[in-house]
Amino acid sequence: FDGEHYLSIAQIGYRGLEQAFFPMYPMIMYILAMPFGVNITSLTISGLLISNLSIFLSLIILWKLLRLDYSCNLSVLAIVLLLVFPTSFYFGAVYSEGLFLLFSLLSFYAARKNKWFWASFFGIISSVTRIFGVLLLPALFLEAWQQKKSFRKYFWIFAIPLGLFVYMYYQWITVGDPLAFYHLQKIVGPQHESGITPLPQVYFRYIKMLLTTEISNPIYQTIILEFFVGVAFFLLPIYGYFKKIRLSYLFFALIGFLLPTIQGSFSSVPRYIIVFFPSFLSLAVFVKSLPLFVRVIVLVLFYVWLMFETAHFFRGYWVA
Repeated sequence: FDGEHYLSIAQIGYRGLEQAFFPMYPMIMYILAMPFGVNITSLTISGLLISNLSIFLSLIILWKLLRLDYSCNLSVLAIVLLLVFPTSFYFGAVYSEGLFLLFSLLSFYAARKNKWFWASFFGIISSVTRIFGVLLLPALFLEAWQQKKSFRKYFWIFAIPLGLFVYMYYQWITVGDPLAFYHLQKIVGPQHESGITPLPQVYFRYIKMLLTTEISNPIYQTIILEFFVGVAFFLLPIYGYFKKIRLSYLFFALIGFLLPTIQGSFSSVPRYIIVFFPSFLSLAVFVKSLPLFVRVIVLVLFYVWLMFETAHFFRGYWVA
């Protein structure tokens, strides 16, 4: 799926209809593969190395970030829930999720440590890794407001969209469309639509699909996963608000969830949301409030679901 496009971009550059894939991940793949010859084998190895090293480092930064506010037990639970989530296998694939998670966590952690230049630096890299990186600007603005920082301390964050703007300029001079990454979504994902689709309408479509699709159809399990994520990851940031989770975190998670849904589908959303760590923090707070045996059941169900989805992905079925 997306992995072959990242490999192609890293090897020969952008071709038609590939502008939806942001350049930072394939660029690093290319740099790492150069000493060994830029071919599919070396690029695949470099991509796997980047993804797996990124998630390993992400877990370390996530631990440090969560421990600023939460107990050891809750921090561990949030990390475990992230790792056993049904689509977490993408962190180890030739996909950019792990790399984006690392840069976004570094940006938040730097902001929490009052290092606003570095928060901006990692935010810029995030915005050229995935479109969600631009959400770090308003999220960190909320963080600065919550910390009551003076403007001269955090003005760096307004440079965060620079990574996206550079990529938009590149698209403008190469294909004549600075928003090609957005316009091509309707081609690489034909279930997407132009304009804005209200969230209730998306829910209605999924309920209709659940009622009309044959259970024996392999796509049915994907519909279930997408609908589950569509409900849970809308409610989790709201639940987190009542549990006093930081507003900057919750904004990042909620708007990050809503952004891809406006095109009328939850397609790929089960993969997109694994980078929104605040939702997993909210989930951990909720799960921790449950009796011990229920917590164990939740973790076991997630792990079994993860094995199921991973097996489907390896066999070539669309998961997210």
